[in-house]
Amino acid sequence: MTTTAPARDRIVSSKAGQVPWAREAIAVLRETATVYGATITYPALAEEVQRRSGARTHAQQHTWLGGVLRLVATACHGRNLPPLTSLAVSAKDGAVGVGYDVVAQVSGLAPFTSPSERERHAAASRLACYRAFGAEVPEDAQPTPAPVKVVTASPQRRTQPLELRAPVCTGCFIELPLAGGGCPNCD
Repeated sequence: MTTTAPARDRIVSSKAGQVPWAREAIAVLRETATVYGATITYPALAEEVQRRSGARTHAQQHTWLGGVLRLVATACHGRNLPPLTSLAVSAKDGAVGVGYDVVAQVSGLAPFTSPSERERHAAASRLACYRAFGAEVPEDAQPTPAPVKVVTASPQRRTQPLELRAPVCTGCFIELPLAGGGCPNCD
């Protein structure tokens, strides 16, 4: 069964949608910034910008959302706004991930040297967003980075016992007796 987009939506290439999606992403992220502690996941942001713009793509979100967030980061920097992209996080772990590195690039900062440094910067940026866009921020509010997962060695897999198989007769393709001898069917 195939489904079609609503009549007002049009299907565009991921490249053609970048500018309208970036425009809508700024609006969505500004709205998110009005609530202290709020974030939006990448999939939710991708769906919302497509819905609001009326431009949809068949491409997977991970192939085009990074370009949209790059435009958002550039626009925020050009307008002297805190990086709204800090409010967009992974649904899996609540972290901004490597896509956030564009904030350092457009701001002329040194690249982040670790995931924890990236998350600390994003947390400070989120707090700045909440303050800039009118959220009720407690006076003693501190940046709260997403926890960074420590990569550990994966547990050892149990090996499956080796199943002994008897040889197969080349004439009738049944298993031969393990004790040896010829094929009971063919001999």
